[in-house]
Amino acid sequence: MKKLCFVEMEGILISDKSYSANEKKVKSFLKELNKFCDSKKIRLILLSGFHKDVAEKKFSESFLPKYFKQKNFFFVNEEYISSKQDTDEKIHRDSLKKDPEYNDGYFKQTIIQKICKDEKVTEKDALLLCDDIWIDGYYTTRFSKIDFALFEENLCDRGKTCDRISGLAYFSLKFISVKNLLLDFPTVDFSVLDRYVFNKMKDVLLGNTDFSAIIKKKMEQNEIKKEQNEIKNIEQGDYSEKFD
Repeated sequence: MKKLCFVEMEGILISDKSYSANEKKVKSFLKELNKFCDSKKIRLILLSGFHKDVAEKKFSESFLPKYFKQKNFFFVNEEYISSKQDTDEKIHRDSLKKDPEYNDGYFKQTIIQKICKDEKVTEKDALLLCDDIWIDGYYTTRFSKIDFALFEENLCDRGKTCDRISGLAYFSLKFISVKNLLLDFPTVDFSVLDRYVFNKMKDVLLGNTDFSAIIKKKMEQNEIKKEQNEIKNIEQGDYSEKFD
């Protein structure tokens, strides 16, 4: 049984980018989730990667205050931004100037770790309901290390729609899918996720690099080295076999 349940706001409970939330389905889902968490004494926490101004506005203008207490709603604030290294802080502030709805995915990892520490909750006692394979899923395996499940109705990779990959846990706006995760989280396999991320990183770093020239050069180097060794052996008198 989980003790903490983190839910992302944008991309699951409210519309974001190409995702249009079905308000009726979300309300029904949250009604059941709230009731269950209250009965099982599971703390339900809402997360947003938006800056305070945007996050609070979207929250207050939605139906979410009916389901989440203000003290259980966490978002990017000035304290978090100021805690970054100088270069990272500048990047964040510049990003906000360009786009007030700039979303900091890593923020969620820092606040999850803080809350788990404050609540004295182990990694296996917490669950994150999220939608991004890389920013949520992969980051979670690297940092907070809690259990997570991906939203199959808006599955994405750094904000872009993507296909489902095997080995991970998924959920939908049917409450039973989350109830099962809270009661008995399944065994997952991160090997496919690791390969997925590795291949993506390889593509970014190497792009369309043609390795044929590199291989050819290496073969030529090996041939030159072989010839040099043969010459060296002859000079040292090791040539008996060659003239037998």
